[in-house]
Amino acid sequence: MNKSFRKLALSAAIASTLVAMPMSALATNGILGYGNGMVSHGVGGAGVANAAEGMSAVDNPALAADVGAGWSLQLSGFNPNRSANIGNGYVESDSSWYAIPGGHWFTEVGDGIVTGLTVSALGGMSTDYPAELFGARTGVELSGVLVEPTIATKVSDAVSVGASLILAYETMSSEGAGPQGPNGPFFPMNTEDSATGWGFELGIAFQAGPTTTLGFNYQSEIDMDAMDKHAAYLFAAASDPAMSMPTIMTVGITQKIGDNWKIVADISDVAWSDVPLLEEVFGWEDQTVYKIGAEVQINEGLAIRFGYNHGDSPIPDSAVGHNILAPAVTEDHFTVGFSKAVGARGMLHGYYARVPENEQMQAGGPGGLPSIKMDQNAFGIGYEVKM
Repeated sequence: MNKSFRKLALSAAIASTLVAMPMSALATNGILGYGNGMVSHGVGGAGVANAAEGMSAVDNPALAADVGAGWSLQLSGFNPNRSANIGNGYVESDSSWYAIPGGHWFTEVGDGIVTGLTVSALGGMSTDYPAELFGARTGVELSGVLVEPTIATKVSDAVSVGASLILAYETMSSEGAGPQGPNGPFFPMNTEDSATGWGFELGIAFQAGPTTTLGFNYQSEIDMDAMDKHAAYLFAAASDPAMSMPTIMTVGITQKIGDNWKIVADISDVAWSDVPLLEEVFGWEDQTVYKIGAEVQINEGLAIRFGYNHGDSPIPDSAVGHNILAPAVTEDHFTVGFSKAVGARGMLHGYYARVPENEQMQAGGPGGLPSIKMDQNAFGIGYEVKM
């Protein structure tokens, strides 16, 4: 078996394995994750200017040119604890643990040119309330996967550019009668539907000095098809009943300090209000997310990380009642992580994140009702090989 065939077989195996695995729901910065790769998670989700792992290309495709050839597999455990109160005390959603796989494969195809793909979670939300809340078991689960073919190149010693095509697939299931709308229940009993969509990413990374890297990434709206089975119920009030994903613009910096430390920081603008379904049905507003973290190199084979992530809830107090099924109210995230060398080319990455409880109440509601709250735990482990 020649070398090029082995590379092709490896990429096909990684891609097929990841796409076949379910991408369960996450909801933290709105319905986005607070990171993509294991390294990014460890520094609060920042990474648009940090070429630390192959999954950095999800944050900024230009970083694929700096990371180079290799592959990775990763798996996160996600534990969101969601509750809602409509007058009889808080009722907690039953389902509370989800698995989120991911990975990448890149190869060099020319002088300074790197191509391949990443696989990551689309984003999502999930609730599974027992009958105590609405009189019947009620909930939704939105989840999906992003496959991003990527190409990147170094246009000079200091500048890398990259682009990714985003191919998206999402599923949504609902159960229970739910609250009533003008055309009957907000969603029918035990309904499942799916949709496909696409978008793109453009990124640049600039080595501004021997210790400073700047990054910029533009992710277009991921334009999803409408899920027809839900369009007449839960999404009926929207001018476009598609669960698309918003445009995101991110700027970031990585600053090395001495021989062993570096600071990584990003600011992202998330245009939730540009998605008609989220703005018109759920009332979501745009969100600015701040991510900052630090890494210390303990020795040649071990790095330790910690970080912080903050984004105000995209749900205004006036729309809390519309978001009982999607209580995406968490705002602060505290993370730690590590990387450990394994052999000559391997690296083990891991992280843990704690998201303290945040509660939000309906403005003007009797006694602050309805109200929703959520806290989260998450952890992950990944293995990466440099080719």
